[in-house]
Amino acid sequence: MLKTAGHVKKHYIPCCVIFEDFKQRGRRQTTLQDYMTSIEAIVSKGLKPMPGLPNGLDPITDIDDANIFRGDMLEVLAEIFFKAFTNSPQVGLTDYAPVPLEEDYGVDGIGVNATGKKCAVQVKYRGNPEDLVLYSEMARTYTSGVIQMGIPLEGPDCLYVFTTANGVSVSCQEVFKKMLRVLNREIIGNEINNNVSFWEMAYKEISDTLIGGA
Repeated sequence: MLKTAGHVKKHYIPCCVIFEDFKQRGRRQTTLQDYMTSIEAIVSKGLKPMPGLPNGLDPITDIDDANIFRGDMLEVLAEIFFKAFTNSPQVGLTDYAPVPLEEDYGVDGIGVNATGKKCAVQVKYRGNPEDLVLYSEMARTYTSGVIQMGIPLEGPDCLYVFTTANGVSVSCQEVFKKMLRVLNREIIGNEINNNVSFWEMAYKEISDTLIGGA
């Protein structure tokens, strides 16, 4: 069961809808963009009145709800991604563990980098890939990691950003330099686009979590 089970339970019905869609695809091609399209379809429907939702679940009613949903669904994908590619040199992150929702003040997850040091992970959903991750956003992650989590965050690859954007802003890269490891839309896509085994794993992981959290 996924450690992001809290995210799944929070969005139980949308998760069922999204991953049932991927199950129906079978071995057909599936990409990061397909996953995002499914998320946006839920947002589009959820922003409209949806009476009669079971289990007392509320629809997505405003833009804040929509952005929270987008971020939560990318965090679910991030956990599956880090589990699937833990030994990939391009990723270089092991022992990934999401931060509980109630403790998220800028750090979405914690992992161990290739040198064996703890690092902080930020997950950023961007519908527009040109909307780069900003210095202020990663500064918040750094501050939360050091002060709240007590992680030293020193040396290369101590800050990770997993994002559907094309990358980070110039100022962000200039300030953090080698401290920052960016897993952007292209890098993520290179690993998971049309990767049948990954999406089969993703379906199993989310299915087990949905059943366990039902």
